[in-house]
Amino acid sequence: MLTNLRARLSLNNTLIVVLARSFISGIEQSMIGVVFQPFVLSLGASMSQLGLLNSLGGFSGLIPTLAYPWGGWIADQRGRKIVLLAASLCAMGAFGIYTVAGWFGALLMLLPGIILLGISQVYQPVNTALVGETVSVKRRGSAYSLVMVVMIAPGIVAPILAGMVADRYGFEFIFPAAIFFEVIAFLVIWKYLRDKPKRVGMESDSVSTRSRAVFDFLKRAWVPPYALRWFFLAIAMDMFAWGIGFGLLYGLLRKEYDFSTTQLGIMSAVSSITWATTSLPLGRLVDRYGAKPLLIFSESLAPPLMLIWATQSNFIVLAASMSLFALNAASWVPARNVYVTQAVEPARRAEIFGRLSAFGGVLAFPSPFIGGYLYDNFGFYAPFIGNLAFALVTLALLIFFVPDSNQGEETGSRAAAASLD
Repeated sequence: MLTNLRARLSLNNTLIVVLARSFISGIEQSMIGVVFQPFVLSLGASMSQLGLLNSLGGFSGLIPTLAYPWGGWIADQRGRKIVLLAASLCAMGAFGIYTVAGWFGALLMLLPGIILLGISQVYQPVNTALVGETVSVKRRGSAYSLVMVVMIAPGIVAPILAGMVADRYGFEFIFPAAIFFEVIAFLVIWKYLRDKPKRVGMESDSVSTRSRAVFDFLKRAWVPPYALRWFFLAIAMDMFAWGIGFGLLYGLLRKEYDFSTTQLGIMSAVSSITWATTSLPLGRLVDRYGAKPLLIFSESLAPPLMLIWATQSNFIVLAASMSLFALNAASWVPARNVYVTQAVEPARRAEIFGRLSAFGGVLAFPSPFIGGYLYDNFGFYAPFIGNLAFALVTLALLIFFVPDSNQGEETGSRAAAASLD
């Protein structure tokens, strides 16, 4: 039975490690994602200060933006494993700092934790590249969706439990649990992942060769590849849009309507249930129809969702709206990943995924701060109107400027290879 399951899902040892890493990351993000914003507000932060912290680091922000291309490039040169292990150690350090900050009620102590957690997110482009190079082209949409299901599945239960624990015992009890899970992830990667670096552009280990490779990388790290320039811009606009509104959603609901952390956990669980149940069917649609139609479908869900969040205060309505958000994310992530995988040669994928995240992050990192500023000065609805405006810009870019992705094994890779620097 296990052999048949592995064959049907194209599972191999590398993909199993990716799935394990994704599952543990899902536990951590569903726990921390629900409690972090209320936790920061409980330490006396304003919404603008919360937005500034989100802009700097954490699971998104400037710090991971600066780290993504380096993580992807090092993974291509020296192997995936070393980057994943280093990222895991950074996450442990971040959660430890959050715990101490909660004990002492020290808002400023969150800053080094935010930086470390941001650096730890370099695992994302590496994980994405591992999937692309271990699964056949016809199954990539399904494989990326499977990884997403595994990552989202813990969010069905974990955020509710985290919210209940935070409401009853305090926020600082959540972070030691995250350290425990991160230790498990570290051990799984260390014991089971086997990989060999591609060593692109580093045929020699001489100092001059390595220096030249680093210099060449620095020149292109945060610049969109010419062949993918409109796609990169659309991704950046999407990140900017959702950072303004959704990036502060739980904090806004806590401050404006005094939602409990348990209620926020329930909202997150609704999102996770929908996300988990729709990811695989949407991944198959990406395999069948290509990435661009699913990207357009995903972004078209933003206007109704923003209008709901800006105008509704009923908990049941807002919880139900998280299903719409989950559809947006469940279609966007595999479509984005497949688009890049089909356009980039295998030896450059981790780097390009890192550059994509970096370019988007450089443009989008101020968005949570802008959202917090809009709330402090114009009211609750303002961040969501900002989210809506830039989502419409993204939709226009996708429809009129982003070309269809190439279908077929490496046809896009060869066509675009000359334009990736």
